[in-house]
Amino acid sequence: MSQFKPIKKKPGELIRSEDWNQIQDEVKTDLVKLNEELRSLREYIDNMAKSVTLINLESPVGVSYALNEDVPGEVGNYATTVLGYITKQWVIGLENTGDICRFGILDLFDVLYYWAGARNGETETLEITIEYVDGTMHTESDLFINECNELRPKGDQNPYVEYLLSPNEKVWYKYPLKNPNPNVEVRYVSFKDTNEESAPRIANVIQHVARIRPV
Repeated sequence: MSQFKPIKKKPGELIRSEDWNQIQDEVKTDLVKLNEELRSLREYIDNMAKSVTLINLESPVGVSYALNEDVPGEVGNYATTVLGYITKQWVIGLENTGDICRFGILDLFDVLYYWAGARNGETETLEITIEYVDGTMHTESDLFINECNELRPKGDQNPYVEYLLSPNEKVWYKYPLKNPNPNVEVRYVSFKDTNEESAPRIANVIQHVARIRPV
């Protein structure tokens, strides 16, 4: 802020219009700068976010396999026990549909990131349901999952934001899912295979990001 030089007057003494106008200009300029600083601070606070990564997740439904374990009906695996934070894959295999897994969250978030891939991928084969603590649910259907046996380019249907390659170049893709109700606490996130001709798999790692809300 600019330095303000006070004009001292004795009681009952008149003030020149030039001095009064200068005071008004100084105050106005300082208020404008203060409002700009407050607006910048508000924008900074609104854009702050916290990220939580949950690893080694377990599910009350579905079957999991180690990364170096062959999934029944498939040939080959990821040829490693750990890839990033991923240590397990949840999958029900080809010619089957149904619940893959369900992970507990118990938190607020704006965006969920999950790791997935699919044998016979490049198709809409996944359904995700968010279950809230108030008993309501939101379901995203026909989610496109990329092929896990070979790295594929990003597409427009459900673009991944990151990928991991195993030693034998099998792939995990990281996908975002926007939460339509970020102010309601989430209890579970469930993953379902909806295409018997494809075999999507879900890693035992998820990340959720929440905008920090001012108290």
